[in-house]
Parts: sequence; C-alpha cells; structure tokens
Amino acid sequence: MTRPSKVGGVLLTVFGLIFVAAGIFFASTLLSDAPGQVQGNRWVGVLVSTVFILVGGGILYAVIYGTRKIREQAAAEQSNPESPWLWRKDWAARRAESKNQNNAVGLWLAATVWNSIAFTVAAFNVPRLWRASSLLAFFPLLFCVAGVILAAAAARASLRRKRFGQAYFEFASLPFPPGRSLKGTIHLRFNTDAKHGIDLSLSCVRQVTTDTGDNRSTQETVLWQADKNVPQALLTPGPMGDSTIPVEFSIPSDAYESYHEQPDDKVLWLLHAQADVPGVNYSDDFEVPVFRLTQPSASGPADSFFKAQEGTAPPAFLSDASDVPAPPNPKVVVSVGTNGGTEFYFSAFRNPGQVLVLLVVTTIWTAVVYLLFHDRHAPWFFGPLFGLFDGCLIYALIRTATGSCRIEVGNGRIRFRRAMLGIGTPREVPFSDIAQILTVTIAQQRNAFASYYLYLYTKDGRKLTLADAIDNRQEARWVAAQLEKLAGLKLDTHVAVQAGLGVPATPPQRGRAASSPALRRNRPVAIAVGLALFFAWMGFVGYRIVSQGRRQTNRVSKVSASAHRPLRPVVYSPLTDNDLPRLQTLPEQARAEELLDRAIQHDPRALDLFEQSIGGYRNLTRTAHMNELDDRSRYSTDLRVRYANADLNLALDGLPKTNSSADQLIAQAQADPAHRPYSVYHMGMLAGRGVDYDRLYPILVGYAKHDANPQVRQWAIEGMRYVGSDEALEQLFDSFTHDPSEAVRDRAGCNVSDCGNFMRRQRMRMAPRLIDLAADPQTTPQMRSWAFLALREITDQTLPADASAWQRWYAQHGAEKMAEFERLDWWKVRGDQ
Repeated sequence: MTRPSKVGGVLLTVFGLIFVAAGIFFASTLLSDAPGQVQGNRWVGVLVSTVFILVGGGILYAVIYGTRKIREQAAAEQSNPESPWLWRKDWAARRAESKNQNNAVGLWLAATVWNSIAFTVAAFNVPRLWRASSLLAFFPLLFCVAGVILAAAAARASLRRKRFGQAYFEFASLPFPPGRSLKGTIHLRFNTDAKHGIDLSLSCVRQVTTDTGDNRSTQETVLWQADKNVPQALLTPGPMGDSTIPVEFSIPSDAYESYHEQPDDKVLWLLHAQADVPGVNYSDDFEVPVFRLTQPSASGPADSFFKAQEGTAPPAFLSDASDVPAPPNPKVVVSVGTNGGTEFYFSAFRNPGQVLVLLVVTTIWTAVVYLLFHDRHAPWFFGPLFGLFDGCLIYALIRTATGSCRIEVGNGRIRFRRAMLGIGTPREVPFSDIAQILTVTIAQQRNAFASYYLYLYTKDGRKLTLADAIDNRQEARWVAAQLEKLAGLKLDTHVAVQAGLGVPATPPQRGRAASSPALRRNRPVAIAVGLALFFAWMGFVGYRIVSQGRRQTNRVSKVSASAHRPLRPVVYSPLTDNDLPRLQTLPEQARAEELLDRAIQHDPRALDLFEQSIGGYRNLTRTAHMNELDDRSRYSTDLRVRYANADLNLALDGLPKTNSSADQLIAQAQADPAHRPYSVYHMGMLAGRGVDYDRLYPILVGYAKHDANPQVRQWAIEGMRYVGSDEALEQLFDSFTHDPSEAVRDRAGCNVSDCGNFMRRQRMRMAPRLIDLAADPQTTPQMRSWAFLALREITDQTLPADASAWQRWYAQHGAEKMAEFERLDWWKVRGDQ
C-alpha cells in the first residue's frame, strides 16, 4: 500500500530551500561585486545560479504536488484493497490515458534549460578556445548539437499531440484477466490516410530500477509480446467526432499480472499503437490493467488458485507451442549450406542503428581520452581509467559491426559458427544431443536497443550460443522455430528472460512469495542526497568552465600516429596478357578465387577464363574467401556471373557438368529421402547449365509440386531458380501462389522477383499477374505484402502497397518499362554489385 512519508517530504523541502538560497546568494554576489572582483563572465555565473533556483523551486513544487497525489493514491488503495484496477482514476473510468500526452511539455522544459546553458557557455567560450587552437572548443558545440536535437524532439512531440489530440484507450471490460481477451477501442483525432493500417502491439514488460542517485538505472524486459495490424477500413467514427481503432488481443493463461506495489520492480502491460502517415507519424502507448479477479488467501495454496484462474487462451510465458510466421523483412539469409543442409546466416553490420550509436559514443569518448592524455592539468590516472573503458567501447563497436553468425541444419546435426572480423571456430552438435533451442533476451536499459540470442542447450547441461544481436523479436522466434522443426525437436517459441544481477528471476505478483529478497527500496534521504550531489556537481563544473576566461590555454601539439586500415576487398585492374603467367603459377584454389573475384568486378576476360577452367578444377574447397565470393556472385548484377556461381557450386560439390552427374542425383533423390533436398537443388544447377535439361526439368517440377516434404519442395524451388527458362518462371509463380508451405511460397516469391538466373524482361512478364494477385480480395495479407515486394524489385518502382496504384502505373508505364528491359543487355540484372 502507498503511504506518504512525512520525513521524506521534510528532507526534500529542506534541500529545495538550500538550492534556492544558494542560487539567490551566488546571483546577488555576482551582480553586486565590482567588475574587477569577478573572475570569468558575470552573466554566465548568473545563469548557472538561476538554474540552481529553478532546480530548488522544482523540488519544492514536486514535494507539494507529489504529497497530494500520494494521499489521493493511498485513499484509493484503502477503499479498494482487493481491486488494484480501481486504484487509478483513468482505469476506474474504464479507460487508459496516453502515456505520451505530456511528453511535449517535459521535452520543452528540458530543451529550454539545456539550450540556455549550452548556448550561453558556447557563446562565451568557443571563440576564445578557437583562437587558442584548443580542441576543447568542440565540447560546448557538442552540447549545443544535443540541445538542437532535444528541441527538435520537443517540436515533433508538440506536432503529434496537436494533430492526434488527447488519445485514450476505452476498455470493453475491467479488468482484463489472463486467459481471456483484451478488447476495447482507441479514441483519437485521425483525419489522415494510413495506407499500411495501424500497427498494434501488446507487451508485458518488467521494469526494474536498481541503485540510487547518480547510479540509478532502469531496466526494461519484454516478457511477452503480440502484434497485429488494423487496416484503415476498420477505423470508425467515434461519438465525439473522433476516430476509433478496434483492439483485441488474447492474453496467455499463464500471464503475469500488472504489479505496482514495489516501485523498484514493476510488471506493466503496455498497448502500443503506431501508424505511418504523411507528416508526423502517429505513436501512442497505453498501460492497461491485467489482473485476476480475486487474490488467493495467504493460507491457501497459490498454485491451485492460479490454475483455477486460467482461461481459454493457451500459455505463452514459460512455454509456447505455437508456430511463428516469418517476419516481413528478415535480416537473416536462408539458403543451402555448404554441407547440403538449410543455412541461416546473420551477416555482419546487420544492425546499422546500433553501430551508429556505438560509433558516435566511442568517437566522443575516444576524443575525451585523447584530451585527458594531452592535458597536463588532468590527474594522471584519468587517462588510463577512461582509456580502459574506451577499449571496451572499441571492442563492442568492432563486435557489433563485424560479428556474423552462420547456422546450418541438416544430415542429423547442427553446425554453427560465430565470427568477428571473419574469424571464428565452427562447431557442431548431433540432433540426438540437443535438449532445447531457446530464444533468450537480456534485460536492457530503458530505451536501449533490444537484443535477442539463440541458445542451444545440450542434454549434458551445456549452453551454446548459436546467434546473438538479433534486434527483432519475431525474427528470433521464427528462426528458433525453423531450427526446432528441422532438428525434429518439440516446438517451443517462447522467449526466456535472463534477469540482471541482483534481480529476482520471477517478477513479484499478488499472492506469491518473491523468489529472492526484494530489491533495495530507495529511501527519501538517499534520493535527496543523490539529487543534491548531482546538481551541486553539475553547478560546480559549469561554474568552473565559465570562470576560466582569463586563463591562457596551452596549445596542444599534433603528433603523428599510424593507424590500421580496415580490410577491404582487392580492387583489380582489367586482366591482361602479363597476368596470365602469374595466374598459371598460382595453386588451383587461389587461381579460381582471383578469377571469380575479377569476374564479379565485371572483368569479361576473367569471366571467360574462369568458365573455361572451372570444369577442370578438382581440389576446390569452401574457404572463408570462397564462401564470400559465392555469396557475392550469387547476387551479381551480371547474369553471366550468376551462371558462373552455379558452375562454382557444382565444382565445389564434385559434380561435373555431364549426364552421369544427372544420373547420380536422380538415383540419390529416389533412394535417400534425407539426401533429396541436396539432390533436387543441384538438379536445377545442372539443368540451368544445359545438362540433360529435357530429363532433369520434369523431375524437378515433380518434386517441387508433389513431394510431401516441404523442405524438398523448397529446395526444388531453389534449384529451379538456376534454370532460367520461361517455363521455370511459370512454375515458380505457381508455387508462390499455391504451395501450402509458407517457407516454399516465400522462396518462390523471392526467385520470381530478384533471385536466380532470369532476365529482367522475363521477370517483367510476371508483373500483371502479381498486380492481379495483390488486387484479389481473397489474397492473404502476407501474400499481398510479398506481391508488392516482388513488384518493387521487378520494376524498380517505389509505389505504395496499393493494388489500384500499381494498376494505374502498369497501364501508363508497363509497356515502356518492358521496352526498356528489351533494349537492355540480356545479362544485366538487378543485384548487389
């Protein structure tokens, strides 16, 4: 229960008065002293004193306002001790107010205070430091840049609030018990178009606050999340001239309740709504009450109570047997592995946002370390101390930017390799040794980037990391589900949570004992002391910065330092006769790699030489460089290089382009179902290179259409992309629209639109059929999304996901685009390089 603390209120009042008195004293002293007695700039000192006064006044106002709110909260709790959903005014009125509606005011206050100090300090110090050629001149400017960004965020929040009004979520029932449905409507002003609809997500979030004062930090962990999209057509006018968005989610039966009784360890249920609209996008958050209708008695068994409260929805917190659809734009690349299995590849630099943030932080911190090492006034231990942390930042930056993960499932085992800068050790685990594959998230700081891990648990108790730094929850769950299916494991797609140090593993709940001692509560005295020390330190630092006006700054001499340049691909000049003798002296592997690398860089002579030589190579192996060349050539902008990619894979797998290889693959596919995906994939390569096409293609089509195993159909579709004929493209479109497996349809759509060995004019013939597919009301949202994606990749047009817009474009420009592709060199295709 909430109880107002008189001692805490008195202490905060005292500290607020101290701040106000200190600010008034310093300001009056600066204004009353003679100009010669003031060191530094008088008005900057007055500004810092004003900040002290404002901080003290803010503390006094917070004490008065906070005390009143605490008393109101305590009264509500005492009136309804067993109904926590009635403790909040908005909940009691069967609604949840937007958590973002007051963001604009707070941001404007923060931006005003920040920019007042930052621009004043910069105006009086940057010119002097610049004239002295001191690098310290950049530091005030960095604070000014941060202030401009803060002001821009405040302006954006104001525009959003003015445009969409005071949004709120109206409940259909109160409260929302676990196992039942969460229903209601979001009311807002929405007089714009949302062609992609409104994206909704319901999340159960654990919010843990640790430490006090300057070390106080808040960690937020998503324990469970569900997403859905509401089409704009479902928006309806509300009773007050507003618009309403229907909301409905199923809450898992084993869900945690909302919990606010411990300020340092809360469980929140948050409904997030957002829409991509012209101008300022819509974004809102609402906290909703998820509670069981009664509380178990202290004497009764809690487990039986929670089982009795379970509803019709299945559990999803501790286990989840439901399948996960593929994310709209996955970063993982799924392909055939080097050993014939299914490969999931998480490439380097897959999270550019995280890399950018780390790069900015590391650059600023490195500059600070540089200045500390070259500033003779700084304490000697500052440089090494800050440098140690800088080394950790640099390592984290390299790890985030260059870290890659490769997982291959097939032939009775999982092979995986995590690499940094391309360096890593491969490992493998037989299916029989695997106990579980689990998606895990780690508690992160508030507003930080979410990160998910894929862990493999063996039956002997080992925990192996398959992949890390996955920033999309659905993608991590989807990959885990695919791995479990391919390995024949029990499907479990729930996301486990790895709690931080000192944090109980299980969130607190009504009627349940905590799994470990409760977190330390922050006492009012500690809060007040922490605030006082923080603001006093900030005031002292600010005053010392601006009081250095008459001090002569020493000029820092420039020193030269060598730096390692990042590794880059070799850029070759066109192949000449002088290069041929050198190439002949190279080992077979090095010669093939250099020729293919030159061909990828659009050297026609190297490409011809590679094609002439590849059939005679017998000792090629899949080195890291060869795998990189394989990936690059597979998605080349030159169709001839893509043909060379097929030849390369055939040579690497020991399959010469002869009828005997076709006989071998046909026999293997018939005799060994486990080997069939590998066989049909390579059948497509052979048929695409003109080997026994009339016999291989019908067999390939048969497996693609009729095999009971979706994995075989998927790899038959992957093999068919190498065929390059019109009839193969027709079959891919048929599989895209009719195959029952989502994975098969996904790969068929990719091969129709961008992947594989088809000319641009061939793909363009599919555009009218894709438009018809998108316009068909019977088409599922997922298929419609894939159709629009394929249209964009085929035509290079960035039209919205609207079938009528594509129909108008094709009627006006379809013939023109086809003529453009007809004039294009046959080998020019859309690709990466």
